Amino acid sequence: MNQPFQVQARRFLAHPSALAYLGLFVTMMVWAIVPVFLKRLLAVLTPIELSFSRFLLSGGILLVWVLLRSRQSLVAMFRQDLRLVLLCTVLGPLTAMVCFNFGILHITIGTAAVFAALEPFFTYLLAVILRQEHWQPQRMVSILVALAGMTLVVFSRNVWGVTYWVSLLLVTLSPMIWAANSIVTKELVKRHSPIVMTGASFVLSSLLLIPALSPDYPAAITGMGPILWLSLGYCVASNILGFSVWYWSLKYLPASSVAVTMYLIPVLSVAAGMIFLNETLSLLKALGIVTVIVGLYLVNVRWR
Repeated sequence: MNQPFQVQARRFLAHPSALAYLGLFVTMMVWAIVPVFLKRLLAVLTPIELSFSRFLLSGGILLVWVLLRSRQSLVAMFRQDLRLVLLCTVLGPLTAMVCFNFGILHITIGTAAVFAALEPFFTYLLAVILRQEHWQPQRMVSILVALAGMTLVVFSRNVWGVTYWVSLLLVTLSPMIWAANSIVTKELVKRHSPIVMTGASFVLSSLLLIPALSPDYPAAITGMGPILWLSLGYCVASNILGFSVWYWSLKYLPASSVAVTMYLIPVLSVAAGMIFLNETLSLLKALGIVTVIVGLYLVNVRWR
């Protein structure tokens, strides 16, 4: 009974594109829980300190692996594409993560995840502007649907203020930056190993953040308890797994197809926030999340 299924599964997994989709699905599940741990870590670390810690540990682990296994690949990448690597670092892990960490200080992780899910929308617009994809009028309808959902999510909150709007802006900047990163790195990952590129990008990000660290950072990081260190470890592991799979999948899938897997995160993050952080989910917010997901599905799947 199971033999035909096993044969079909083997055939499916034999295709790199199928493996890419499977890897992205697992990555989205891992990333969806990350904001829960980020919230806990932000109670003792600043957003910049948290970003630096994740980059330094993740990049250091990957860099050791690269130096042991493919040192020449690292040297070749810097010789051939140093400027592009620096651009991918700035328009990617560095600014996107810092913006997101600042943003989630004052909004729920469910709201943050919904705004982060706009990346496929921005990726498609950039791809059209750069003439990597063709504009389709029917996609405008789905874009409007997604924006309507975002409006519902924004106004589901009972109290607004400057801090709330600034936090939303910072969280929205994160998917915009990642969209640019998906476009810029599309050609880079065809020439270089995703793991080499990810490790180099993380190490460069940590180096660039050193001047912004506070004098209290050493005491804050060494004073963390076991639970917080486990939380940081999960975030580091999500960096290594997630971005390696992300860049690897760009070898076999279009940028917009890679980005569309992000629409799984809002649902999973909302559930994680309710379970681990006791966040509430109003009917208006739930309706907004569903509307956003429908719009993103239409713009990146149904009307491709």
